[in-house]
Amino acid sequence: MPTPHMSSVPVVLHTPAHAVLAAPLMLGYWPDNSLCAIFVDAQERVALIMRWDADAQAAFPAIPPAAAGESSPRTVHLVVYTVAPRPGEPPAAPDQSAWRHAEAALRDSEVSLGWILVAGCHGDDVAWTCVEGSPADREVRVLTGPEISRQAQRWGLPPWSATRSEYVGDIDPDRDARDHVMTRLPRHSPVKESSRDAAIAKVDDRLTDQQLSAEEIAEILVALTDVQVRDTVLWDLMHEDPSHWQGIARCLARIVSASPDSHAAAPATLLAIVRWQIGDGSRASAAIARALEADPAYTLARLVDGCLATGMHPSVWRAGLADLSREACRRAA
Repeated sequence: MPTPHMSSVPVVLHTPAHAVLAAPLMLGYWPDNSLCAIFVDAQERVALIMRWDADAQAAFPAIPPAAAGESSPRTVHLVVYTVAPRPGEPPAAPDQSAWRHAEAALRDSEVSLGWILVAGCHGDDVAWTCVEGSPADREVRVLTGPEISRQAQRWGLPPWSATRSEYVGDIDPDRDARDHVMTRLPRHSPVKESSRDAAIAKVDDRLTDQQLSAEEIAEILVALTDVQVRDTVLWDLMHEDPSHWQGIARCLARIVSASPDSHAAAPATLLAIVRWQIGDGSRASAAIARALEADPAYTLARLVDGCLATGMHPSVWRAGLADLSREACRRAA
């Protein structure tokens, strides 16, 4: 899954050790049994990351064009991630097919192949080595927990979670909250034309509230079943100060975890879009999966799922809204 970084500063890869740390820090979790392709521009700044299961064939999509003000990917570093058997021991050497097919897929592209590395995590430490090169290059090196923490701080990134399921777990169903919300859904009438503007304003206001009650969540869920409300709220979110997106995402995650399947698709899709814009591709993908699990035919979720799968840069999505007015969202049939 393509994933732009979430850092407030550029993530620049000066050394192979930086490449080892970039994917787990930027994905948010340790990608065990995975092959990660880390694309960098001419200044070695990370442009995007793609991850596959290590035993799967890496099918590179067309490299997305650079967004405004950004450089195109020039080089890709390949890192195979596993778990080190014991502290200080080398990570298990993967089958060469884990990267050879990716190497072949890149031959006809304009992106050159950089480092090929293997890394294993054991506790707080990471052992890594180069797959090819001189004997000195293939020596096993260890990054200690404090070293990793210092580099994460330099990049402005939080520590990674041990697993992807732990990282995306903030939208796991909260059964008690869901049951409370379900009892309150019938109290709220569907949105009508006369109540639509009030419903939009109420949802906009409450998405900044970190302590929503079951009653308020039920009201939001009913409002978001109205397409004009949902689309206008989405327009408002995309025109919100980006510094507020993290808080809005946390609020939406709580709403999704408390949502029954009958009402989960809309908030889960909004959450996916916000997290995509933040650069949190892992949790954006999890939110879209939740939306499509609740409603496989949900059109907006299917659209966003396609955008994520093809590596569309989040700024391209925002650019597509440039000529769309809020009134058009509000009045769309």
